Amino acid sequence: MKPPEPGGILPPSPKSINDPEHWRSRAEEARAIAEQMIDRDAIETMLKVAEQYENLAQKAERRRLAKT
Repeated sequence: MKPPEPGGILPPSPKSINDPEHWRSRAEEARAIAEQMIDRDAIETMLKVAEQYENLAQKAERRRLAKT
C-alpha cells in the first residue's frame, strides 16, 4: 500500500474504486459531516462532495453490470 497523501488521506484501492458500496459509504460520511457543520457554504460543499461520491457509486455499478 502506498503511504498516505499529504493530509493523511489514502487513495482508494483498485478494488474499492469498482465497489459501489465504498462510494456510497463515503457519500454517507460526507453527509454526516455536513450535518455537524454550521457554515452554509461548508454544508453546501460537503453535500456536493456527497453527490459526487454517489455519482462514483453509480459509475462503479455500471462497470460491475458491464462485466456480467
